[in-house]
Amino acid sequence: MLSGLQRIVECGMRTDTQVDKFLTKALSKMFQCVGLKYTEEFTKQSDWYMLHSWDADTVAKYKTWFVAQAMKHFKWTKIKAEKEWGYFFLMWGWKQHE
Repeated sequence: MLSGLQRIVECGMRTDTQVDKFLTKALSKMFQCVGLKYTEEFTKQSDWYMLHSWDADTVAKYKTWFVAQAMKHFKWTKIKAEKEWGYFFLMWGWKQHE
């Protein structure tokens, strides 16, 4: 199943560049939340998103940031941005610990 961001590119609603810029920004922030610096090389590892974890409070703060940034970047409604958050988090979110 394609994420919403991937479907947007395929339908021609946004360019690869727009999606790539947002994904880079979102991943950079996600890495920062666990004390890392984002590099594309790191994400080429198998199951890279399983190598670190974050707590529920950090996830909630990141989700708030992600939704606000997606709304601004793509001019989406809050409902659309939250749906995309769900796809993003399921595909690439860090493991969650207590």
